[in-house]
Amino acid sequence: MKNPSSYFLLLLICFSAWACDSNLVFEENLNIEDAVWDRNEKAKFAFQIEETGLAYNFYLNFRHSGKYPYRNLYLFTRTESPSGKVALDTAQMLLASPQGRWMGKGIGDLYDYQFRFKEQIIFPDSGEYHFEIEQAMREKELPYVTDIGIRIEKVESE
Repeated sequence: MKNPSSYFLLLLICFSAWACDSNLVFEENLNIEDAVWDRNEKAKFAFQIEETGLAYNFYLNFRHSGKYPYRNLYLFTRTESPSGKVALDTAQMLLASPQGRWMGKGIGDLYDYQFRFKEQIIFPDSGEYHFEIEQAMREKELPYVTDIGIRIEKVESE
């Protein structure tokens, strides 16, 4: 890259990537061993919330093979606040259209799907939160699941 405009373009791309994630509070994805998610294996996360007066969006991340046998995914979730309060919830991710077309972003045979689990939530306490995800499908072992994760973002103020 000997051309100065190439350096400028690279710098612009770097700043754009940084700006896109400036509201990111936490994101972690866990690999599912052998791409088979057993019902007894809960995905566990711990994250810090420092600012309690802000609204946050909470996402569930899911990566699967194109061989995943269902159009959807049911999940049980458990959130524990720093004060020990527990919230239990159930979520359903719709992963494919009625015609069978995957809705996630695909590369090769892998598809990434991000589901907005909670919108505009305000965490009541600052400190460390614990979050667990458990697959709630009828099968004890859910095949062709490669990763599960969460993402928490601050909502941009207008």
